[in-house]
Amino acid sequence: MLRKKKIPIKPKHRTALDAVRPYSWRIGLTYALTFLEDLLELSYPWATGLAIDGLITHDFHQAIPIVLAWMGRASIGCFRQMYDTRVYTQVYNDIVEDTIIRQRSAGIEATSVAARSAMSREFVSFFEIDVPVVITSLIHIFGSAIILFWYDMTIGALAALLFIPVYLVNKVYIRVTTRLNRGLNDQLEKEVIYIERFQRPEVREHFTLVRQWRVKLSDAAAYNWTIIEVLSILVFIAILLRATVLPESETGDIFAILVYVWRLMEGLDHVPTIVQQLTRLRDISLRIGQGASVEDVSEQLEESEPDEKPL
Repeated sequence: MLRKKKIPIKPKHRTALDAVRPYSWRIGLTYALTFLEDLLELSYPWATGLAIDGLITHDFHQAIPIVLAWMGRASIGCFRQMYDTRVYTQVYNDIVEDTIIRQRSAGIEATSVAARSAMSREFVSFFEIDVPVVITSLIHIFGSAIILFWYDMTIGALAALLFIPVYLVNKVYIRVTTRLNRGLNDQLEKEVIYIERFQRPEVREHFTLVRQWRVKLSDAAAYNWTIIEVLSILVFIAILLRATVLPESETGDIFAILVYVWRLMEGLDHVPTIVQQLTRLRDISLRIGQGASVEDVSEQLEESEPDEKPL
């Protein structure tokens, strides 16, 4: 006789990070390589300024640092880009498989699971694309600020003043994007339902609502970016005036200072996009994490198998 144990599969929260964890050291390697690339890139303005001063005085040895930094970054970047693809495609496959098995076994509708599986691609893209952007932006912002302090304390202080409004504006922005991303993802989860019904009015209404959520997110990012950009212009003018009156400043130094200011402001320009993506991925992670783990599903399937052979 067959003895089957009907044990219901209870949804157990499991974040998408659990599926990423086995690859942590490989992903960490990609971030370490990105960090090295960014440090080398951070040296470009200083090394270029050194080369300019060397060319003016016909000391061509001063051009060696920029050549070495450029070649080093190119070599590391080539390897990292090829390595990235191999790692993240495998991570994506594992997350999608895990999401489908857990959530369907937990009784979640196929339409919602299909939508969340599609969202998994965006979750992996966050690790592959957005985290390196965050690393680069942080190095541009804080690395440039530190170097500006090294060139001149007043210039460094002027640049650091931007951090205060950036923090205050994005504190509000996080709350706004959290609410908007929740609404967008709620609507996207219904997309498969409308596609299955293929009723023109429903499909039109769905994509109209999706568009409205995306427009609201874009508008919020635009307001954030504009506020910071206006303040950046004022700070840049003040730094430019200060740089022109620095005692014993050379042409290469002034060039490097201005480029580091641009780098810092470039990094600040990425902040609204990074914040929006972080809040969106947090919501997606919660949705992907619903359902029992693959291991729990396997255990319960084994318990439901016959423990005796039929006579």
